Amino acid sequence: MTNPVAAIRMLITYAVIIPVAIAAGYLLTNPLDLGTLGYLGIIIAILISPIFIKWHYPILIFGLACPAVCFFLVGRPPLAQVVVILSLGIAITERILNSEKRFLSAPVMTWPLLFIAGLTYVTAELTGGIGLHALGGDTGGGKKYISLFLGIATFFALTSRTIPRHHRNFYIALSILPSVLGLIGDLFPYLPSPLNLINLLFPPTNYIGEGAEVEIGKTRLASFSYAIGAVMLFLLARYGLRGILSPRQPWRAALFVASFLLQMLGGFRNAFGIMGLLLALMFLFERLYRTRLLPVLLLLGVLGVTVLATFSDKLPYTFQRSMSFLPLKWNTDVVLDAESTTEWRFNIWRSTWPKVPEYLLLGKGYGLSKEDYENIGTGTFANLNASHIDAGDATLAISSDYHSGPLSTLMPFGLWGGIGMLWLMAATFFVTYRNYKYGDPELQTYNIYLLASTIVAIIVFLFIFGAFAVDVANFCRLAGMSLAMNGGLAGRQAKAVSNPRIKPLAAAPQPA
Repeated sequence: MTNPVAAIRMLITYAVIIPVAIAAGYLLTNPLDLGTLGYLGIIIAILISPIFIKWHYPILIFGLACPAVCFFLVGRPPLAQVVVILSLGIAITERILNSEKRFLSAPVMTWPLLFIAGLTYVTAELTGGIGLHALGGDTGGGKKYISLFLGIATFFALTSRTIPRHHRNFYIALSILPSVLGLIGDLFPYLPSPLNLINLLFPPTNYIGEGAEVEIGKTRLASFSYAIGAVMLFLLARYGLRGILSPRQPWRAALFVASFLLQMLGGFRNAFGIMGLLLALMFLFERLYRTRLLPVLLLLGVLGVTVLATFSDKLPYTFQRSMSFLPLKWNTDVVLDAESTTEWRFNIWRSTWPKVPEYLLLGKGYGLSKEDYENIGTGTFANLNASHIDAGDATLAISSDYHSGPLSTLMPFGLWGGIGMLWLMAATFFVTYRNYKYGDPELQTYNIYLLASTIVAIIVFLFIFGAFAVDVANFCRLAGMSLAMNGGLAGRQAKAVSNPRIKPLAAAPQPA
């Protein structure tokens, strides 16, 4: 017996699949250039759109951590920006169609984000608008504006729903572990020709030149370093420092130590310092100083420092560079390399800070003239050591990348940007601290991790390294995940009030 409904579904399926198959076959007969791959990407996106509609929230969490880029779109935007647009759009549509689907309410975060968004729009309008050279505009810098707006949108996308209790561990892994895929960026020298197309998704690291030989311990594996750091962050978020050091699960400590050592193949001093600061804060918040672990860790620390001081200048090059800020004996080449990058940053800061008062009332924004954009592209401003070029006019300074949180805020957005950023940092700290203090006891370890990460992010932004647009998105992720995991902003639970003057009624006599 024929089923009319099934027949109609089959006809609709064929009506969609056959034209798509014909178009895909035609595109595959052409050379695989970026345009062809772009059209194929659009076709695939149409075919899997039902999956996005149903699973947009897990895809959002995955995309925020995945370092892939959408190479088939104009401007090669990061996957994180694309999934934010899709997920927030679907969430808003669901809210319109179903009044029961509500966003989590957190005015303490909403107001500073709206302030920053309004400030960004006004500054852009007063300083030349939002232009994109990729679309043929005369002015550039619009990519940073878009990143800032989408960073703010990240918070609202994350708080579009509450993460179910039985899926919490899954989402913790989904929010951190996809960063491991970034190590593909360091594999391109080893990939044969058919497989190197994967580096369109995961761009190669800038520290490895094309055709250069990679030497483990000497070549700085930047992508690998950040990827392996995700393993340590996952262990801290999932098990906490107490769980990692548990004698019943020795594999956790072994994996953490191995990841910590492998991370130094990148040669980044900030990665070593940030991880040390995060561990110290989690040690305090977990109150491990009250346990028997304190004397054990002190003994291991003394032994480790002794061994390190003895063989410090014999370690691999990247290991020495990662720890070169410590007052130990290091190879001369390592010290000179580290000091050159430090001086490079100081040159930009010294040349830029005197210009800050000019932009306190109205920031310079992110706009780039066509001339500045061409100079950046040709490397005219790249030579910071040239005596006739001011370090403040170098490539990074021209594009508002000052390697300094305060400068990246005050120069583009003036005093108002500083107020907005301080407001946002205080709000993020309030959210993570409140959920750490009064949140679900089952989430205590994760809430400690989020609170410690927030404090580290604030310290790094103010004193070590920061970028306004990037760090706004980072604070939005921390607060958004805290609210989504805890089902909102936790509060002090009301205690039952009893009146001693009111005596309970006597129980009724029970029949024999």
